[in-house]
Amino acid sequence: MEYRYQVVDTVRVVRVERVERDGDAYRVSIDGGEDVAVRMADMEGSTLELDLYGSRRRVHVVRDGGRRLAAVGSDVFEFALAERSGSRRAQAAGGAGDLTAQMPGQVVAVHVAEGDMVTHGQTLVVLEAMKMEMRVVAPRAGTVQKVLVSVGQVVERGQVLVELD
Repeated sequence: MEYRYQVVDTVRVVRVERVERDGDAYRVSIDGGEDVAVRMADMEGSTLELDLYGSRRRVHVVRDGGRRLAAVGSDVFEFALAERSGSRRAQAAGGAGDLTAQMPGQVVAVHVAEGDMVTHGQTLVVLEAMKMEMRVVAPRAGTVQKVLVSVGQVVERGQVLVELD
């Protein structure tokens, strides 16, 4: 998965790849730099515990609209998610207006119904996997044509969740 974060006036590209199919180990690189091995040790609410370079780091993350604040020790970082792109396989699974699951998980919330008008960035569905939530947001304004999931349903990576016109 590739994310683009805006930090002040600079857009940083963060690439995250799961190393173990069902595990908690990831390979992370920023702006195409050196890969860093990260292991998710625990996640409770907005606090992550990561094993990074052999030491455990606690990261507190706060969401404020489109902004994110991350505190690591006494350092606080502010950034905004500029863009997220999934794997080519997941994108290829649906049609042009289809929103697909970027990871296997369970649907914990569905915020729209067929016929609803949505705005760019609006949260449509929330998935949960390994105590992490992933919000599926509208890539543009439009009308919901179909909602293909319900709360409690388990979905696979690449499965179509919502059809948007």
